[in-house]
Amino acid sequence: MAEIKRRFKSNCKEISVEHNGTTYLIICGKHINGGFCAFPKMNIAMELSSYDGDYGYNEKKLRLAFDGRNEIDTAADLFVLSKIITNTIQELPDVLPF
Repeated sequence: MAEIKRRFKSNCKEISVEHNGTTYLIICGKHINGGFCAFPKMNIAMELSSYDGDYGYNEKKLRLAFDGRNEIDTAADLFVLSKIITNTIQELPDVLPF
């Protein structure tokens, strides 16, 4: 039987981003191991860096998540989303264990 061994705090924001005529619902935040984001309508979620300005790493993670899908048109679109998500994560307070 599964049981919860530890609980951790997390901080998140839900944002709606419009870019090139498409609106993205994104949940992003910080957890004990770093950053994360999810695109619920697209069934996409990933861990990200929560370090200040780590756009390149987060862009690579987004590129891997969207590889082979048609929702994002160009690398420039991924960079724009990466920058918005990374900045939103940075606005959140760091988390500590309970």
